[in-house]
Amino acid sequence: MGEEKRRAQREPTNYTALYCSGNGVRSVKIKDLSKSGAAIVFKNEIEAREGDSIILYFYGNETGTLISHLMCRVVRLFSDEGHFAMGVTFDHDRGISKIMEYLESHSGQ
Repeated sequence: MGEEKRRAQREPTNYTALYCSGNGVRSVKIKDLSKSGAAIVFKNEIEAREGDSIILYFYGNETGTLISHLMCRVVRLFSDEGHFAMGVTFDHDRGISKIMEYLESHSGQ
């Protein structure tokens, strides 16, 4: 039995974020999120490679405010239902607790 690669449980979300890299800024859907990383889905394919450094800016859909931003590293490129997607790992934990608290407090409809 292989050990699970992910360090933390991923939670599905319906949130969006701004993806910022040397290739520009894009709005992305956060497919799932954990304390150590996320899977994000793009409307259109972009130029990206494993190992790229990016920044994700997380906004609160309900409040319309910036919750936090995180430095990330691209660890996987894949297709999600025909859309370009990537897995990212967070370079550090600063900011993620704020995002997780926000998601938990707004998850009950």
